[in-house]
Amino acid sequence: MSRSFRPTPYGEASGSLINHRLGVGGDEAQLSFYAVKRLAHNVSLRAPHLTYYGLVSGHVRVEVEGDEDLAVEAGESLVVPPLQTITVDFPTADERPTRYAVLRVDRTQVRSILDRIAGGVSSGPSGQGGARKDPSCFHVEKTEGIARVLEMIAYLFRENPPNRDRLIDLNAMELLIQMLQTASRPLLIGEFPRNTSAGGLAAAVQYIQDNLDRHISIDELVEEACMSKSSFYRHFSDEFDMSPLEYITRERVVRARELLADAENTVTNVSHALGFSSTSHFIDMFKEHEGVTPKQYQMDLLG
Repeated sequence: MSRSFRPTPYGEASGSLINHRLGVGGDEAQLSFYAVKRLAHNVSLRAPHLTYYGLVSGHVRVEVEGDEDLAVEAGESLVVPPLQTITVDFPTADERPTRYAVLRVDRTQVRSILDRIAGGVSSGPSGQGGARKDPSCFHVEKTEGIARVLEMIAYLFRENPPNRDRLIDLNAMELLIQMLQTASRPLLIGEFPRNTSAGGLAAAVQYIQDNLDRHISIDELVEEACMSKSSFYRHFSDEFDMSPLEYITRERVVRARELLADAENTVTNVSHALGFSSTSHFIDMFKEHEGVTPKQYQMDLLG
């Protein structure tokens, strides 16, 4: 893949493979499953959060900025830092579908796992799979445990058994436990570096995700990003093509959609969970972005 590297702004990448997504699952985990069934080249993927990619079947080649290409085989994994663009080729997808799982890594969940299994996970790589450390991402070679979890995740999306979302959550947790025993552990549990604009923005985005249930001020985000207010606004707009407040609103809408997918959650409950002091304000905000009220969205979604 000898080509010039051009970072892809967040938003462009989010839809680049959407037609290949088979589903999204989990009540707690944010896990998606994809099946690419035709040749695809130069697909840029970029996210504002720490992301895990696990290849279930097929073969891909991945270019990471400033480094050699990576050949990723079935059962292998990549952990990609926030705001890091990777460019992917799917050279054999027309012969056999390339299937992979994508997990949005929640540092809060990782800390919770570490608290629950304190002493049960080694402080460094276990030696399984011969992981390769990279300044831009971690490439973890195949291990029996990770490959088994990826196959189970593929089964859950393919067969849609009873309690699917609960089982996806459990398998996502096991996947993180397995990954914590590889060289990707420092990235999974570490803090984002604040000495670069990308690191500062990643820290601010993580702070937003951790505090969607209450009002978030710009001053808080500026402090998290370790930037001046003017620099923060400029870098944020350049990266996300929207203001920080617009981003917060969008993420609240995304979280609201996730909560409304549970029939037991009422509109009032979701409004309170997202820190709105007024349910009517929440309804107006949701309708402005989705075109329908939260109740209508829930009814349409759940049938």
